[in-house]
Amino acid sequence: MNTTLTEKTADGSYVDWPAIFAGTVVAVAIGLLLTTFGAALGLSSITLDGTDNSSTLELVLTALWMVITLVASYLAGGYIAGRMRRRVESATDDEVTARDGINGLVVWGLGSVISAVMLSSALSFAANTAGNVAAGAGKAAGTVVEAAGSAVGGAASGLADAAGAAIPDEAKNDPTDYLSNQLLRPNQVDPLTADPEQLAEQTASIVANIYRTGEVSEEDRTYLAGAVAARTDLTQAQAKERVDQIVTQAQEARQEVEDAVAAAKAETEQAAAEAKEAAVEAAQTARNAGILTAFVLAAASLIAGVASVAGSVHGGRHRDQGRLFAGLTYRG
Repeated sequence: MNTTLTEKTADGSYVDWPAIFAGTVVAVAIGLLLTTFGAALGLSSITLDGTDNSSTLELVLTALWMVITLVASYLAGGYIAGRMRRRVESATDDEVTARDGINGLVVWGLGSVISAVMLSSALSFAANTAGNVAAGAGKAAGTVVEAAGSAVGGAASGLADAAGAAIPDEAKNDPTDYLSNQLLRPNQVDPLTADPEQLAEQTASIVANIYRTGEVSEEDRTYLAGAVAARTDLTQAQAKERVDQIVTQAQEARQEVEDAVAAAKAETEQAAAEAKEAAVEAAQTARNAGILTAFVLAAASLIAGVASVAGSVHGGRHRDQGRLFAGLTYRG
């Protein structure tokens, strides 16, 4: 151990705050400059957008830039603090080195606290990205589900409109018309005395009920056949055959609507499940990126602390030797 004593001006504190503040200002300024430059290059945070080579290279470059930014900042700040620190009292060289190093460590601690707000953007960027990606995925999911739902409604509405094109408007939307007409209509249709307007209303009511329920009673079939025979020149058998055709067409049209609704509902559920899975995957990816970013910053910060101590010790030696780092020397 070197026990050489050096006489210096006495002082009340081994912690030289003016020198520490000077080093901290330099460290924060350099860190801000390099962080801004890195952000312009897209190296402000780690992103995980895939497993291809470009993504891996971007990850490595971003992590390397974070380390370089913090180490360079606190190496310079520590050097300034060590070079400007006043050597107090009589102390061995080892004690002076320890005091210089501790002052550099204080620069690192103070700089970390002061720059926390500025560097918090780098820490929270991945979290914000996670929220944005998840929100975007959720919005996309909602869009897909809404589109699928619209498809359901559109398909059902389109088929229903096509199926009900022949139904009078007054008989389409009120199921009570069918019940009322069923109460008042006669059991048999007399071709000679039947009111054409009443026949048309009763027939439309029955057909509308078939479209709504898909079912038709024998009484309704009989009445429809009698109404057709009364209004046309068809025989009762021919009228019954025509009624059977119309009933079959109505039931097929209704079944098409049901099939379309079921298919669209299945597509909607599948789209919702896929969108949910995509949102969860995006959130997990961004969460992993945030964890990795925080880990790299923590590791880089520890290395920066060591660099600040080393820089301060080196600056203290230059102080004692009356030297100055070449980059800070004026050669005018």
